[in-house]
Amino acid sequence: MLILPNEWILDYLTPGVDKHRISEIFVEACRQRKSSFLIRREGNFTRKLFRYSKAYSPNLNIGRFISLNLRDFTLVRIVEESEIQTAGLDLAAIPLDDRYLVETLYSFPEAVLISTDGFLVQQVNHLNLKAVLFEDDVNAALQAAERLTSN
Repeated sequence: MLILPNEWILDYLTPGVDKHRISEIFVEACRQRKSSFLIRREGNFTRKLFRYSKAYSPNLNIGRFISLNLRDFTLVRIVEESEIQTAGLDLAAIPLDDRYLVETLYSFPEAVLISTDGFLVQQVNHLNLKAVLFEDDVNAALQAAERLTSN
């Protein structure tokens, strides 16, 4: 299964947000299911990833997580701009900072966005693309994503 995570997976790891275990459990569950993350080279996720990599010590949860997981190319598939197809895609209802996610989903229709943003999930589903609302329950989110991909 191809999963398009948005920035929550990184934000949960930052100091002051006591949710790092959720991101770690999410990644481990994805590994067990042999899922891959789609990460667009040019996008808010990647910019935040590099910003956090520089800002936080490798010894902190976020630094260790980035080093061990998001740089693991058995888990992560980097999407190049040349792979993005947007012809016929109406992004009018999508917030500007989330458009890169929708463009990626449109280019990889087998992928599922897993997001904590309810509005974004709703708008993605209106575009007949796949999205699941993540409410801190890893199994529920991945099961919902699996249902969407099995149809």
